[in-house]
Amino acid sequence: MPFSRVKAFFQRFWLDEMEMGSYTHSSFLSSDLLPSLGAQINQETILRKYIIYPFNPKYRVWELLLVVLVIYSAWICPFEFAFLTYKRDRLFIIDNIVNGFFAIDIVLTFFVAYHDSHSYLLIDDPKKIAISYLSTWFALDICSTAPLETISLLFTNYNSELGFKLLNMLRLWRLRRVSSLFARLEKDIRFNYFWVRCTKLTAVTLFAVHCAGCVNYLIADRYPDSKRTWIGAMFPNFKQESLWDRYVTSIYWSIVTLTTTGYGDLHAENTIEMLFDITYMLFNLGLTSYIIGNMTNLVVHWTSRTRNFVSTFNLKLLLLLLSFPAPTTCYDGFNLYYTYFGVNCYYHSTMPFKVIIQTNVQKANCVFSKTKIVQIRGNLFLL
Repeated sequence: MPFSRVKAFFQRFWLDEMEMGSYTHSSFLSSDLLPSLGAQINQETILRKYIIYPFNPKYRVWELLLVVLVIYSAWICPFEFAFLTYKRDRLFIIDNIVNGFFAIDIVLTFFVAYHDSHSYLLIDDPKKIAISYLSTWFALDICSTAPLETISLLFTNYNSELGFKLLNMLRLWRLRRVSSLFARLEKDIRFNYFWVRCTKLTAVTLFAVHCAGCVNYLIADRYPDSKRTWIGAMFPNFKQESLWDRYVTSIYWSIVTLTTTGYGDLHAENTIEMLFDITYMLFNLGLTSYIIGNMTNLVVHWTSRTRNFVSTFNLKLLLLLLSFPAPTTCYDGFNLYYTYFGVNCYYHSTMPFKVIIQTNVQKANCVFSKTKIVQIRGNLFLL
C-alpha cells in the first residue's frame, strides 16, 4: 500500500510534464513561475548545449533525492552535535557520501538555466548563470558541503573541540531546499493545499522539538557537575545510560516544554539551563502562535466551501418560492417540497409570504446535501 502511494505521487509530480514534453512552456503551469507576458504556451524552448532545463523531470527526480538527503541532514546534525563524538565509523562514511551528492549538485547548478526575477525570461547563458549563482548561494553551499570533520581531524582533536561541531551545523543551510519544495507544492493545484500546509507545520514542529532536545542535552553533558543538571538530577549517571534512553528523555523534555504541560519531573538545575529554557519558551510562544494562526486559517478556508454551498442553497430556495404565481400555489408547492424530504412545513393561510420564508428557510439546512429533481405543479426543479 505505501509503495502504491509513492508511485501515485511520482506520477502526479512528473508524469503530466513528461507526457506534454520535457521542454515545452506547458510545464510552467506547475512550476514556481508562469510564462512571461505574451509567451506562446506551445512554443518549444531551445536551450544552449549542456544547459539543463530547470523543470526537466529527470532534474526534478534529482532535486527530490536531495530533499530526502536534506531531511537526513536535518536530523543527524543536531544529533551528532549533542550525543556523538567524531570518529571514523559507518556514520562518518554516510555523512561524506551525502556531502558528495551536494558537491555534485553545486557543479550541476552552474549548468541549470534560471528565470530572471525582472523579466521572467529563461536565462541559459552559462556566464550569466555562473554570475547569478556565485553572487547568491554559492558561498553558503560550499560551507555546508565542505567535509569539515575530515579537515578538522587532520589538524586537531575533534572530540574535545566544540567549535568544529558548530561549524558542522552549517549543513542545516540545506533546509532551504525543503522550504522551496513546500512553497512549490502549496502553489501546485494537483496537491491539496490543506494537507501540504499541515505537513509543513508538522515538520517545523518536529524539527524544533528535535533541536531543542539536543541542545539542552549538550548543555547538561558539558556542565562540570553532572548531578546539577536537568537530566542528572533524575539520572545521576546519565552518561552511562544507553543512547536511546538519553535521546528519548531529551525529546520528552522538549515536548513537555513546548506544549506547556510542565510535569515538573525534568527542570533546569543551573543558570545556563535556566537561560536556555527561557529562550526556548519565548521561542515557543512565537511557534505556537504561528501554528494556531495557520490552523485557524486552514479550518476557516475548509469550512467556507460548506458555508458558501448553504448560502447558495438558500438563495435557490428563495428563487423557487418566488417562482410560484399565486400565494395558494406557493403554499402548496412549499409544503410539497418539504414533505418530499420528510420535513413538514409550518405555515398558515393568512401568513404573509415573507413570513413563511423566514419561518421555514432554516429547515433547508438539514437537507442541503441532497440533490433531487422535484416536480411541483408541472414544473421541474433541480435541488
